[in-house]
Amino acid sequence: MNIDDFQQISQLLDQKLDPIKQDVQSIKDQLDTVELKVELVNKRVERAEQSLTQKIDKSQEDTIETLSGLINSGYELHEERIKKIEDQRATSQAL
Repeated sequence: MNIDDFQQISQLLDQKLDPIKQDVQSIKDQLDTVELKVELVNKRVERAEQSLTQKIDKSQEDTIETLSGLINSGYELHEERIKKIEDQRATSQAL
């Protein structure tokens, strides 16, 4: 084999590799696009998780506040009943 043969082989290889190189570049471009979309989706998921966490926290706070109010109301009503009973007992003993 001489240099001309090697040059012909090199040219043939280049001709065969050029479409493959173009395909590889196209795949890289598509992969870049997919990676950007995945990043965008991940950011949206992260924001949604944060929002959901905040809503859950707020809901828990509201529930605790409501339950505390109900407990306090129940306690106050119980105290009023006890006072009424004590007042009635005191009134009946005074008679």
